[in-house]
Amino acid sequence: MRGIYLVEFANGACYIGISGSDCASRLIAHGKTYDDIIGFRLQRFAGSYSALRDRERSLIHDAEKSGLVVRNREHALRFEGTSVLNDVVTTDDQALWLEEPVARNSLDFDCAPPDLPANQIESYAHRWARFGGRPDATDLIEIVGKYLRSTVCHARRTEAQFWSVSCLPTSNPTRLSCVSINWMETFVLFTAPSGPVQASLFVDGDELPAGAFRCAIYLRRRGIRRGKIKHAPGGASQQQLIARGHKAIETMTEDPVIMRAAASLNLALMRKGRSSQIRSHCAQLARAALDATVLDPA
Repeated sequence: MRGIYLVEFANGACYIGISGSDCASRLIAHGKTYDDIIGFRLQRFAGSYSALRDRERSLIHDAEKSGLVVRNREHALRFEGTSVLNDVVTTDDQALWLEEPVARNSLDFDCAPPDLPANQIESYAHRWARFGGRPDATDLIEIVGKYLRSTVCHARRTEAQFWSVSCLPTSNPTRLSCVSINWMETFVLFTAPSGPVQASLFVDGDELPAGAFRCAIYLRRRGIRRGKIKHAPGGASQQQLIARGHKAIETMTEDPVIMRAAASLNLALMRKGRSSQIRSHCAQLARAALDATVLDPA
């Protein structure tokens, strides 16, 4: 039977799932995974599979907005359970980091870079040289550095595990760089056929000024507009922000409210699992960006 189901757990959490043909087998599988199931609800669905997927996403987002704790990893930003990030950064340190990201990141200034395969580093050498040949290369490196130090949890410690940064990716010639966390592109520098460099930044919308009008004015005064892109890992509260030109990008990456919103989103994404784009990580850009923003931990 095609349908959508909800699994209820003893602690009040839930899991929302779908099956295109056999909900019963999915529920049996959950029963083998979890030992605290107290009930489930099932609803038939007569529409297409793509419509079923849309319905699943909508219900997960509604659950998050209502304050329910979900065990879904897809479509939900925050989840219940143990995170592999805890093996690298303790939960206490994660909480401390979120209160003062820049200061906490500076404590890792002597952390050794990750040991990446030599062929991966070599494969990016020519793209890194081209990137460095841009007249605005220094500005772009500093922008990426500001983003990393302000929004990525213990960036040096988690580099090439929980986040990655690409350099002039061949998959999209308009892109200059892209930071990826979990399965989501969280910060992208790109160009149009003509015009200045632009930045796409994803944040936790719940951390922005409350009220649609107030938030719109806050962003507009800083030369920032809202985008429409949504990613499955980002959950219901994700919000894309776009800045056009170096001045607006600098304003965006130095704004404490916006950076806090980005840090909140990124920490939740890192807790969901490792970056899916490690093979696209440009160690040269990462090192230059992190070294460009070294702060005295004292």
